Amino acid sequence: MKATEEQAAARDAFTAGHDLALVAGAGTGKTSTLVMMGAASRRRGMYIAFNKPIALEAKARFGSNVHCSTSHALAYRAVGSRFQARLEATRHMPLWRTAQLLNLDRDLAVGSRRLKATTLAHLVMEMVKHFCYSTDEQVTARHLGTVHGLDDAGQQYVVQGLLPRARWAWDDICSPNGTLPFKHDHYLKMWALTRPRLRADYILLDEAQDTNPVLEEIFLAQQAQRVCVGDPSQQIYEWRHAKDIMSSFPGTRMELTQSFRFGPPIADVANHWLRAATSSMQLTGHAAEPSELTEVDVPDAVLCRGNADALAEVLRFLDRKVPVALVGGGKPLLSIAKAAIDLQAGRRTSHHDLALFSSWGEVQEYAEQDSAAADLKAIVDIVDTYGPHQIIRTVQQMSDEEQARVVVSTVHKAKGREWNRVRIGPGFTPPDDTSAVHPALARLVYVAVTRARTQLDTAGIKRLQTRFTTATAHTTPEGLPLARLPLTGQLKYPRSPMSTFLARHLPHPERVIASYLQHIQGLPHPVQPLNERRPDYAALGHTIDYRLRLALGSDPGPAAQAGVDIIGSNHPIDGAPSTAVRQNLYMIGSSILGRLRAHLSDATRRLDDDELTRLCFVTSFFEAIYRNGTFPRKRNLLTLVDEHTTINGLTRAVPAYVLEDIDEQMNLADKPFTPLRDLPAHQRVCGPTFTGSTDVHADADFITGGFLIDCKAVTRPHRLGREEVQQLAGYLLLDYDNQYDIHDIGFYLARQGTLIRWSVPEFLTTLGARTTLPQLRTALREDLRSTRSSKRS
Repeated sequence: MKATEEQAAARDAFTAGHDLALVAGAGTGKTSTLVMMGAASRRRGMYIAFNKPIALEAKARFGSNVHCSTSHALAYRAVGSRFQARLEATRHMPLWRTAQLLNLDRDLAVGSRRLKATTLAHLVMEMVKHFCYSTDEQVTARHLGTVHGLDDAGQQYVVQGLLPRARWAWDDICSPNGTLPFKHDHYLKMWALTRPRLRADYILLDEAQDTNPVLEEIFLAQQAQRVCVGDPSQQIYEWRHAKDIMSSFPGTRMELTQSFRFGPPIADVANHWLRAATSSMQLTGHAAEPSELTEVDVPDAVLCRGNADALAEVLRFLDRKVPVALVGGGKPLLSIAKAAIDLQAGRRTSHHDLALFSSWGEVQEYAEQDSAAADLKAIVDIVDTYGPHQIIRTVQQMSDEEQARVVVSTVHKAKGREWNRVRIGPGFTPPDDTSAVHPALARLVYVAVTRARTQLDTAGIKRLQTRFTTATAHTTPEGLPLARLPLTGQLKYPRSPMSTFLARHLPHPERVIASYLQHIQGLPHPVQPLNERRPDYAALGHTIDYRLRLALGSDPGPAAQAGVDIIGSNHPIDGAPSTAVRQNLYMIGSSILGRLRAHLSDATRRLDDDELTRLCFVTSFFEAIYRNGTFPRKRNLLTLVDEHTTINGLTRAVPAYVLEDIDEQMNLADKPFTPLRDLPAHQRVCGPTFTGSTDVHADADFITGGFLIDCKAVTRPHRLGREEVQQLAGYLLLDYDNQYDIHDIGFYLARQGTLIRWSVPEFLTTLGARTTLPQLRTALREDLRSTRSSKRS
């Protein structure tokens, strides 16, 4: 196969030894490109595939110098083979036996509901599974999945009881003499914890947009040349903990945009949805056969958003006597239908998603009222629409794929596949026609339309397509002009004024990312709450920021004050409580800020660390109102307030895990922040704004003695990437008049107690700057103001 210009450029960059992030659009020949790379070098290579069939197919195409494997196969050779006997022996262990081994011999009462011992065993093993997907070093409370039928307090109660058993379960699994069921994900995690070094000169990671976090950590830690390939616009497995590592990967970004799967008409539809997904990539169609957009009565495949839509399509074809198959089979639908029959008859069910309910009415009520039950509501809708007996009959009438005339699939199960004639089902358009097209939905539709080769029927998404037109290229999905977004908001959109300027003038954030990753190698694992199922990381991030500001002699800042002022005003706030409660919130917020300011100014009114943390944590929710413009009813401590609540009553409601977590972070901060606290007061600037903040709203964290610091309280520091680096660059350039005399720039990792810094000349040179800092600042000011003027005209 003759290489395209894009493929040749990627091959040449690879042979030059560069790490690469190869963004490959649908059907653009990514595997062929990787094969070209392998053939261009005699070095030892390793290709890591998404699953075994892809690895086997690749093995037939790569040369003998490239070892093709899945991550599980690598882990099996290193660790898993020692557990082969247990893999076989425990493969079909019943849950009642697992419960016995976990010493779970009785039901657990949670309020008026009861969890069976077998359900508890299932939850424990699910916690272990989620831990195995993560980069964590031990099982924590947040590895418990959602327990349908319980509120947050009930789920926290459950996890307090199950966490010790889950940790014991992992110890048993790792033991050569263990007895619990052993799964393939277990030896993958065990291998990852050994910090393996892969025996290869270069590593090619496929489907990098949906990488399991545990594999991501292994890949990023390798010293060999690395190439990650995939399509961030095909990232549709976030709900399964998969992550797109391409946007933060420290390699040269290159694109493959010539699709050999379809022609120009389908490429045009794909580009429409790429724009909606905020991607700057544009595909061109180069298929050998012509493509067309047309109605297709009996296609090869019908692609649907969810199982309910897929079942409706199956029924339509069965009514027409057309042999039809459902990708993945009907076993999950059968189990749902049988569980519904039991519940409708007043019997409890062993189906794990429904085990807490005693009747179908309870399931319906919970699915309707709890916003956390979106996946359960889909189940309820299927059963209520078709009835469980109809679902069973439908599954029994379906054909295998080999005998079917039509294949029906959800988009998630269709990923990686293609058909000649594809029809898109009608379930993608939300009931509310006025809502914006969210990028996650746009990615799903993009994957769907790019499964077609010759004929594409878009009737099912025509209404949805009208909600996003080419006129929105310079707006968010909600229709807000990109130029009006703050700095951090603009950096999420490649076409925003700040993003386009930085891409043009500072084009190599990947080089700073590479330097950053070198800095964090060998650092201890970040501290984090271990016993809380749903830590409020956003509020914790604001809290540590306030505590560090107080340590440097500054109050929480104007955004916190603005949040207090807004709640006390007549300004309409979506979700806000009554006027009387708002007034009490205003008094509480004003009193909290007053106490914090008095702590700084009056030595006789100094507060202890716990009280400071409590006040700061509550303050974070006021700032969130200002930042988001809403009063959320979920995970908002301020919802506990009525017109009689006191400040002490509210601060006592701050969870214990908050005090423990912030105390750990402040202990880590003592050493790096001591020299900063010793600086003269005028050299300790907290929450600085810039001359350019009138053009793009931006306020940084700290500038201490000319050192601009962005504080990151992240549990996965290796995930910092392009946006975070460009955020630092944006702050630096928005200081048009050099007000702060910034000479160093960097990150503070609050959960590791580590400052990472670059000199400004080093930072700009690494980013690829071709002009001086004053020239860059002047160019940015002119660019932003001309953009604003052109939008007005």
